[in-house]
Amino acid sequence: MKSWLALYKYRGNEELAPLLGAMLQPAFEELSLSLGATMKRGSIAACWDAITYVPVSSARAEERGFNQAEQLASYLASRYHLPLLPLLSRERHTGKQSFKSRSERISDMKKLFRAELSSISKLEQIYGSVADTFSRTHARIILVDDIYTTGSTAEACAEELIASSSVPLEVFVLTWARS
Repeated sequence: MKSWLALYKYRGNEELAPLLGAMLQPAFEELSLSLGATMKRGSIAACWDAITYVPVSSARAEERGFNQAEQLASYLASRYHLPLLPLLSRERHTGKQSFKSRSERISDMKKLFRAELSSISKLEQIYGSVADTFSRTHARIILVDDIYTTGSTAEACAEELIASSSVPLEVFVLTWARS
């Protein structure tokens, strides 16, 4: 997995995106089933209001030419017919997290992400149109990232999303690998 991620993320082999995205499907389906979905057509999509992803800085996007988390999220959104919403932006560039200690990662994540209010508004509209139909008390989103190390990135993203939404929000994190 480490080799595949290096090929994809650092060497720009974007043709691996569909394969890596497909590898997320079993975990996504299992999570959906644990939330009450069935394997009936459309049932998995009914569990979720949207899919989003951890944003990269503009410098990192320019360096790589793509956002690996966005590509993985896009694969799932397309496969399950879910809205893909860019709910977050990154406020500043940080050095590569893989070279940092846990405390440095946690410190780096403070106030790093900002909610994209136009996308948050779309999420709230989606939730408002389905909340009664599916008897849910919270909007539910999947936050996709490529790798989970300390959880500081996912936590910072979730905190910003929850704080920025006017509707109750549940954020579930799905990553391709764990370090």
